[in-house]
Amino acid sequence: MLRPRLIPSLLVDHQLHLVKTTRFSDRHYLGDPLNAAYVFSGYEVDELLVLDIDATPAGRTIPLPFVAALSRFTTVPLTVGGGIESLEQIEALVALGAEKVALSAVLDQNFDFLQQAADRFGSSTISVVLNVTAELGREATAQFGRQGVSQPVAPLALACQQAGAGELVIHLRNREGTSMGFDIPLLATLNDQLTIPLIALGGCGHQEHIHDLLKACSVSGVAAGSLFAYAPSSHEVLLNYPETNACLIDALAQRQEMPP
Repeated sequence: MLRPRLIPSLLVDHQLHLVKTTRFSDRHYLGDPLNAAYVFSGYEVDELLVLDIDATPAGRTIPLPFVAALSRFTTVPLTVGGGIESLEQIEALVALGAEKVALSAVLDQNFDFLQQAADRFGSSTISVVLNVTAELGREATAQFGRQGVSQPVAPLALACQQAGAGELVIHLRNREGTSMGFDIPLLATLNDQLTIPLIALGGCGHQEHIHDLLKACSVSGVAAGSLFAYAPSSHEVLLNYPETNACLIDALAQRQEMPP
């Protein structure tokens, strides 16, 4: 059984400041994203997910010089996203050192772009971010970007898989930045329905949240911002990569012992 990836999620704004949000608002300044990339590279994290959250509203893509600098500051696999809407932009980002690109808002208006990108660069290069809202007593919905049309999450996720997505990032927007834990039933259901890798993002604030998720379902990766950006049980900035191997091993062992 493959060990799930643990992925720090870094958000940058229009000034290329590293920020952390709560439910996609209430921005908290964290510092320099290049420094953060360097620190996490030193920790030998499994991967970095870097998203420019102001790119789409500004009608631009994540800046190429910034991505070039990121590639110089880190030695771990790099996924970047923000405002990507053309094959030429993907080609440039990959040439600068990005292993994968994250698509989202563009697919709300041009879903065919996903197939085009996968055909040209291979599914392994294309990650799709679904912003998911799941509230008690209501059907979970998802949208591309922050202003896209909301749709039932399962059919949309399956459509992305069929169109060539190499992996899906399930970004739980109503849990993002809250440290309240993952929506495990939703993630388990989606993971059972999909054959491509699933990355859980949104709500992780403690190692126990990772343990509980991986004990319940075999997602391919866990991405988090608060867990890696703040000191335990506080909002004091402390870039860290907690020792999680014991937590992962225990969760995987418990899942293997569970009856089918």
